[in-house]
Amino acid sequence: MDIELAQTAGFCFGVKKAVDTAYQLAQEPLDPQHPVYMLGELIHNKTVTGELAALGLLHAETIDDIPAGVRVLIRAHGVPPQTLESLKARQCEIIDSTCPYVQKIHRLARTASQENRQILIAGNPGHPEVVGIMGECNPPAILLHNQEDANALVPDDKAYALVAQTTFSYREYQAIQAILKNKIANLQIFDTICSTTEIRQKEAQDIAARSDMMLVIGSRGSSNTMKLFDVCQDQCGETHLVETPQEVRPILAGRELSSLKVGVVAGASTPERIIREVIQEMTEQEALTNQQEQGDVSFTDFIDNIPQIRRGATVKGVIVRYDSEYVYVDVRDKSEGKIPRHEFDADPDFDLDQAVANHTEIDVYVRNIRNTEMSKEIVLSKARVDFGKYKALIEDAFENKTPIQVKVINVVKDGVIATYGGVDIYIHRTQLEMNMVNDLDPYRGQTLDILVTQYDPDKKRLRVSGSRRALLATARKEKADEVWDSIEPGKEYDGVVRSLTTFGAFVDIGGVDGLVHVSELSWNRIHHPSEVVSVGDPIHVYVKDFDREKKRISLGYKRVTDDPYHDVEGQFPVGTIVHGRVARMFQFGAFIELAPGVDALCHISQISDVRLNRPEEVLREGMEVDARVLEVSNEKRRISISIKDVEPINPMHEDEMVHEDVEMVHEDVEMVHEDVEMVHEDVELTHEDTPETEA
Repeated sequence: MDIELAQTAGFCFGVKKAVDTAYQLAQEPLDPQHPVYMLGELIHNKTVTGELAALGLLHAETIDDIPAGVRVLIRAHGVPPQTLESLKARQCEIIDSTCPYVQKIHRLARTASQENRQILIAGNPGHPEVVGIMGECNPPAILLHNQEDANALVPDDKAYALVAQTTFSYREYQAIQAILKNKIANLQIFDTICSTTEIRQKEAQDIAARSDMMLVIGSRGSSNTMKLFDVCQDQCGETHLVETPQEVRPILAGRELSSLKVGVVAGASTPERIIREVIQEMTEQEALTNQQEQGDVSFTDFIDNIPQIRRGATVKGVIVRYDSEYVYVDVRDKSEGKIPRHEFDADPDFDLDQAVANHTEIDVYVRNIRNTEMSKEIVLSKARVDFGKYKALIEDAFENKTPIQVKVINVVKDGVIATYGGVDIYIHRTQLEMNMVNDLDPYRGQTLDILVTQYDPDKKRLRVSGSRRALLATARKEKADEVWDSIEPGKEYDGVVRSLTTFGAFVDIGGVDGLVHVSELSWNRIHHPSEVVSVGDPIHVYVKDFDREKKRISLGYKRVTDDPYHDVEGQFPVGTIVHGRVARMFQFGAFIELAPGVDALCHISQISDVRLNRPEEVLREGMEVDARVLEVSNEKRRISISIKDVEPINPMHEDEMVHEDVEMVHEDVEMVHEDVEMVHEDVELTHEDTPETEA
């Protein structure tokens, strides 16, 4: 028996992502307060869904079956946006495993509806993916199940847009397009059938055309499996659909197997282990039927002889070991394949030790096969598979302006290099933040969300550029809209100082900048905002006034409780004696500093018992004085005091001034005498140091 297994058999990218996520959730410690619900059948495979249920994941057929506050896993088919909103309203944590290709169709349908186009969907009625897409359409979409539906459509003169379910028949979709092009003048057509589905159907068609029997492995409830069955049946009269390995034995019973050529394909929801078990069942059946001619045939020996390892093919392999130069992979051939070690070193998140321990399976590309006298050398590449896969995802992200998450791996002169699945993306320093970034080193190793702003595949080397700033600007605009929708005088915000000017500080309160005037920064008199705050400082502010049309916001920072004059009536009651320092003097009196920031006015009439022309006649700045509080007011922020009520400071009489001058003259004379004596001492010392001269 000659068995040909399709290379594309088994899980597609979207299904594998959803299943892997489900198993990861199932391995987490059980949390009775926050269980995980699978909304709908995760994949059309009872074996997988049964295992997940046994591991503790719960199944909910409709949203009504889901309690509030739980975790909900969205399957690869996706759900309508209304379902997501309902789950959010129930405070559920959404774990969205919707296939990226399905998400793309949602975006296309939503955009086309907003452009007032009538949406046409080529798909299967009631299929979960189709239900999800229809939720994006307003007015409701028109479903076309086949060519007959397309022929029956009576269009009007409006604009139309056509999309297809990702697993829809490629040939049927081509036929529907041809019909509609002749019926609708303004028709926008999107090729939304998953590329993997298209390749899978084409490969199934080719294998079926050269096989005596076809086995299609998968669920009867799986749309893509049934499409494969239809494709194979058109080319091969004997086509069987099998859901479990046990269904194979009756099909082969009583057949001459030695010359039978059997093709095997599998739907996107079929686990690889079931595919292997089906093949094992076939080989064991052949061994039992023709044991004398074939001998004992093991499953491993059969797998080794499946003609799938050829140059240019993409196959699955299990990592078994590694050394300083290569990583060795079991690709179900008599010889192990090897991948250059540097392909893994470029991916800092890939743990080789863990991969070997867990026998991690990966997709690899066969670069070269060389037979030697001793063995077969199979050279593989992981990077080429990753590059092709992620290149398509990047192109999709570029076309649909959807963010992707990248990791910075290198710093260059004017920016950084980030990687997305092995594809390098350049981010200029001006595109990292809202402002210019001078020091790039802190970004090394960081994970960033970016928008792809340049995708140029036409040159010899793929050129991709990205921007984090574009996302930040979008987020800032959304926050700004929220601020303007809810702003009101007195509302408080936690902000960040963005810039300083001579007249104040601009503060970001969440997407919008407001101005704190220099007079609002401190109760004390300051010359520049930098005396109080610096750029980047967190600051708590409140709204004083705003103008929506001019987009201006006036912010306050000073608090009443921080006012030095707060409750001065309690601090300095009328009649108490206070001690202070002369701070400033004017024609009408002097200001005495009683506490930091608190000045009291002593009128010129309250300084001395005699009439003064100016306070400077008896006071000087910095002089300490005692005074009595005459008047104090919290409301007026004013304190009046009297020095003369405690001890008046009177100007000196003329004879006192003369006496003082005489004393000062005597002091000067005494100082002169002291200087003369010091000169005499210096002269005597000079004589002592002069040597005597012989006569």
